This record gives sequence, C-alpha cells and structure tokens, in this order.
Amino acid sequence: MPRDVDPTQRLADIAAATIRVARSSGTHAVTIRSVARELGGSTTLVTNYLPSRAALILNALDQGRYRWQEELAATLAGLDARDRLRAVVDWALTSTTDDPVLRTLILEIVANAEIEPVMAEALRRESASFEELLCSAAAESGFAAPAEVADLAYLLIRGAYIASTEDPERWTDAHVREVIHTTLEAQPRS
Repeated sequence: MPRDVDPTQRLADIAAATIRVARSSGTHAVTIRSVARELGGSTTLVTNYLPSRAALILNALDQGRYRWQEELAATLAGLDARDRLRAVVDWALTSTTDDPVLRTLILEIVANAEIEPVMAEALRRESASFEELLCSAAAESGFAAPAEVADLAYLLIRGAYIASTEDPERWTDAHVREVIHTTLEAQPRS
C-alpha cells in the first residue's frame, strides 16, 4: 500500500534539496536528477510534482517567497509611513541562510528567461509585484516622485544582487544598504 505523501511538504522538501544542490555545486547543477539524488530517491520522486528544471527553480523561489512575505509583513507592522521605503529596502537586502542562493537562482531565471517561457513569465510577475511594493512604499514615505524613486530603488536592489554575488566580501549587506539608502535619501520628498 503506497504511503500518503503531503504534497505541500514534498514541494518544500524538493525546494530545500534544490537549494542544497545550488549551494554546493552552483545553479547550473540544479537538475531533476541532482535534486532527486539529494533527496535519496529516483527522478520520479521529483517529476511527480515538478516536471522540469524551470519548475524546480521556481518552486525553490516560491518557497523562499512565502518566507519573505511573512518577514515583510512583520517588518512593516506598526512602522511609521515615512520609514516604509527604507524598511522595504532593508528587507530586500537582508540575507538569511538561503537568501544568497535564492538570489543566484533569480539570476539563473534572468539568464534563461528568453529560452524558458515559464521562467520569463514568472520573472515578469515577480518584478511587477516588487515594483508595485517599492512604488507604494516610496509614496507612503513621502517622496515627491514615488514612481521614479521606486524605479531607482528597483535598479539599485537588483544590481546589488549581482554585485553581492560577484564580490560578496566587498558588497556586504551593510555596505549595499548604506549605498542604496544614501542614494534614495538624496531624492526630494514632498
């Protein structure tokens, strides 16, 4: 008789295995086979839930996104409106254990967006949602041109993901936050 498997837990386990493979061998090593091996099973252990490499990567990012949304809600709870953009920037740039790996997976999506339509669509949705969050936070923080400040914040944050991947010793979370906050605080407020 087959064991009952909780699909939500299985997807979380696959996401954790995907992150472990990416951390130990790089994002290029994330395959159905390598993730199944990390889980100690056959490829059907993965393909019963996720049919492709793109789905593996998106699943890992979805699991990260659930945690990020909880962290963001806690960060913004009871915060003065003028501090919202600063808090969103800090939240977007704070690294916990898996965040650097998840950021490299985001870069993997960017690198493959043209040939992976599923990845391209996920990237567009995630980017639009993040831009809306930044624009709302910039408006609540009282910037005179919130859409332009949000665009600037978006470019700086996404650039920070690349810079911190290229040279993590130079572009630490603290250094990146300092550069971005200094740049954004120079923008006029209403």
